[in-house]
Amino acid sequence: MTILVPSIEESMAFFAGAQLAPLVNKRSPIRSFAALDGETVAKSDLLIGDDTPVAIGFTDNLDEEKKNAAADSIHFAERYADSYSDRKKTAVEWHTKYSEALKHCGWTLTNSKYQEQEVKQTNVTMDAIVLDLVKAVAGRNAPAMLAMLGQAFDKMKSDDELVTLFDSNSKSGNDADFRLVPCLQTPGGTAIAAFVAVDCNLSTSQGGAWFWKWKFSNLKMKRVATVMELNLRVHERRKDQIMELLDISSDQFFKSIKLN
Repeated sequence: MTILVPSIEESMAFFAGAQLAPLVNKRSPIRSFAALDGETVAKSDLLIGDDTPVAIGFTDNLDEEKKNAAADSIHFAERYADSYSDRKKTAVEWHTKYSEALKHCGWTLTNSKYQEQEVKQTNVTMDAIVLDLVKAVAGRNAPAMLAMLGQAFDKMKSDDELVTLFDSNSKSGNDADFRLVPCLQTPGGTAIAAFVAVDCNLSTSQGGAWFWKWKFSNLKMKRVATVMELNLRVHERRKDQIMELLDISSDQFFKSIKLN
């Protein structure tokens, strides 16, 4: 099922009625990791949410304007879903709001169904589960996305600050959730992304960073795994409305990282 981009009139009404709650539990004052690292969204290869469990990866050939569009869209979707729903109490509604926000930011989604999945592999880590999900939905774009995610995971695992940041943002008690968005540019110039969102309950407690070191057997989780495509012209027409609602820039919302 393809979720079409809304009409201009529908999006005008959407943005006119939208309100974003202020960020909560953020570091005070807000640190611009981009400024600390000397990088911005447009110059980065990987973005990790400063206070949210979301990461966006970019292949080498992705234009700067499309990087900014992806970052602003995911930033807006995270904030919009949190403003109108509680993921822990009403997860289906939260993910529906998230998809709605992405549509109004110019993305078409092939499927955004939030569904249960049981992983029956023995002693499998979450990063391996994510790679399998991307491989299943990305089609001919899978090799490039998997290669980029592999680099991103290696970078994150090798940096204690990144491990701590992602681990603390994605896990609370026995509950864990995250969103990963690898993006690439097709030969025709279109931005394509895989979108993987996972919510799960960790029945056992182990040491180390849960995403890479914990091994699971018969893990039950709920997830969204889909491919989405950016209509840049539509996004640009709605950019002013998006930015008007965001109270901080995406350079502040994300930590910007170079992989090489």
